[in-house]
Amino acid sequence: MSEQRPLPLLAGLIGWPVAQSKSPIIHGFWLEKLGIDGHYVRLPVRPGEVARAFRGMVALGFAGVQATMPHKRACFDLVDHHTAAARMLGAVNTVMVEDDGSLTGDNTDLAGFVEPLAGLDLTGQQVCVLGAGGAAAAVIAGLVERGARRVVVVNRSQEGIARLVGDIPGVLNGVEVASSDWAGAQAHADSSALIANATSLGMEGQPALPLSVASLHGATIVYDIITHPHDTPLLRAARDRGLRTHDGLEMLVGQAREAFRRFYGQTPPGDGDARLRELLTA
Repeated sequence: MSEQRPLPLLAGLIGWPVAQSKSPIIHGFWLEKLGIDGHYVRLPVRPGEVARAFRGMVALGFAGVQATMPHKRACFDLVDHHTAAARMLGAVNTVMVEDDGSLTGDNTDLAGFVEPLAGLDLTGQQVCVLGAGGAAAAVIAGLVERGARRVVVVNRSQEGIARLVGDIPGVLNGVEVASSDWAGAQAHADSSALIANATSLGMEGQPALPLSVASLHGATIVYDIITHPHDTPLLRAARDRGLRTHDGLEMLVGQAREAFRRFYGQTPPGDGDARLRELLTA
């Protein structure tokens, strides 16, 4: 793709809001390191305006865009083609412009979520996923991929859980799924091997996550995919207890790595990950 497009190569991120995104730092770091003539920009797109944004993206010669809240489901509905990952998860977070101007929707959230979990074995264990939005599908798929066979989904509305489960039937084949509201969340978390926060609770400007780490098992893994801030109250409390933690920057870098390959045609080197994290946490 990169050889067929005029320079500079263009890609970006659509969302509302989008100003807080760290994705341009990640892609800019790799573009400079690889010597690629390209740009990655934030594109604030209001809800309901995604179709118009797509038309502009094609006209301006973009290689594609990534999508953050609240556009992942809209992107799924508006693209012309879906990759296997997008179909499996029922959500699109990466849109690629093909040579004929058509749009292909992909999902790199799964690859990003599991990247820091390499080698983890959850065979037969219960996990607890907080939230039922677009990112939750990738989180669940990643945990099932690691062997989890009982998934408890916590959400304020049962309708949201039902929609999520209905979107990913292939992921959940042979997996027991339980649903819970927030009143029952603590008990489920206390009996889980891994807890993943896929809600906006704990994000800057949002209410706190109503969950305590005090009663979690000592081997429980706590993974919070929020990136703003990346060091959430949940993660700080978990670290204070000596629990293994993973933050949203790890997932963000992992999924960006997959998108970068698609947009710019090269694989980001891993030898700069420590420096990249310094830039992201500065």
